[in-house]
Amino acid sequence: MQLENFERLEEKITKAIKIIDKLKEENQQISSSYSGLANQISQFEDKTKSLSRENERLKKELKAKEGDFKQKKETIRRQLEKLLQKLTFVENFD
Repeated sequence: MQLENFERLEEKITKAIKIIDKLKEENQQISSSYSGLANQISQFEDKTKSLSRENERLKKELKAKEGDFKQKKETIRRQLEKLLQKLTFVENFD
């Protein structure tokens, strides 16, 4: 009877060791996956920061170009008004 108890205990210990080994392996896989994902997240964060800086730079550039465009547009409008005044003067002269 005691031998039977020891055999069952040995079986349970063997099963427990197999389960522990399997859990260790799964833990290693999870840790490896976690490390890979953490690295990807870090890369995505870096890329996001880089894209945000580029976005801000492009916004400033666009704003500057809009200002230049408005200024050129106003210059052209004034020049056209002067030309129209000259044409009107010439038409009235005849």
